[in-house]
Amino acid sequence: MASEGRASLVCSSWKGPTVVLGYAQPENDVDIDFCRENCIPVLRRISGGTGVIHRRDLSVALSIPAGHPWARGVRVGYQRFLDVLEPVLRKAGANVERIDGAAAGVHERSPICFEDQLSETLVVDGRKAVGCAQARRAGGVLIHAAVLLGLEAQLYARVFQVDETRVRKALSPAVTGTSAKELTRQLAPAFAEALGLDLEEGPAPQPLEEHLALYATTRWAPLSDAGRESSELDCSK
Repeated sequence: MASEGRASLVCSSWKGPTVVLGYAQPENDVDIDFCRENCIPVLRRISGGTGVIHRRDLSVALSIPAGHPWARGVRVGYQRFLDVLEPVLRKAGANVERIDGAAAGVHERSPICFEDQLSETLVVDGRKAVGCAQARRAGGVLIHAAVLLGLEAQLYARVFQVDETRVRKALSPAVTGTSAKELTRQLAPAFAEALGLDLEEGPAPQPLEEHLALYATTRWAPLSDAGRESSELDCSK
């Protein structure tokens, strides 16, 4: 839709858990065997960065045409996006703050998105609660965020093969006591007003549904064999 000159916002949550890696992230950052045994899908997104486990969170994805003012640069895009997201989270009870002048590369690269604190980060008491990423194409720009509404430190530690204490020191829910649906009801009109959009609620338009369906294919799975083997397991429990 962005390539057709239209901006759109999609807020979603996952039945999960679902592991999503950055487009260039090494597969061995994740314990694939553990994910396979526990019927946890492992997918790869089109934007960069590192891994997120989608469960007890809200995904906020904004697509804008390449000529839109918010698309003039990576930093501009993040700034405008957070200018809308941050006050909505604060109104919902989140004590979030931005990171000013965050230094990239001051520690060993983390396999977990929420351990890296960059300029597009929102933190609560110094711990990352919102992580963002971008994908830029000739026809449009995607800016998206994962907003933690809960913390499953043990699962993060097991999937990404790190110590649980390390996870708890780095990650924090942005806000608790608010569902993804409730937060979406607040975010949608805020973005619509900022972008000058007509607010339309309902199922995703057909072109978007077709785009999202790509994530169900092995093209987006780090290991196609793992995907096929997982489908043979009993995941109904």
